[in-house]
Amino acid sequence: MPKKTKREKIIAEYRRKISIVSSLPDSAEPSREHLPTQSSSVFTPTFTLKQSAPRNETHDVLTLDPQEFLAIKKDLMMTLALTVCILIGQIIIWRVVG
Repeated sequence: MPKKTKREKIIAEYRRKISIVSSLPDSAEPSREHLPTQSSSVFTPTFTLKQSAPRNETHDVLTLDPQEFLAIKKDLMMTLALTVCILIGQIIIWRVVG
């Protein structure tokens, strides 16, 4: 598969930005405001923000059984002990060979 060109990368980034913007809720609604100018067909787009109540998100609480916690702690301690043994072995081998 050939490498992407700069143009393809820019297009991909543009698509990502559009997908992000399109997935956002409609909090800004465009409206048209007439400006008093010589030409009557000139409109300036303005945006008004809607006030929305904050979302109440509920978070599920993850509970661990004390036995599971102890098993995790035991596994981590064994991993730590094995790592320390390997490091000490490396140092001993380095001293003997080097």
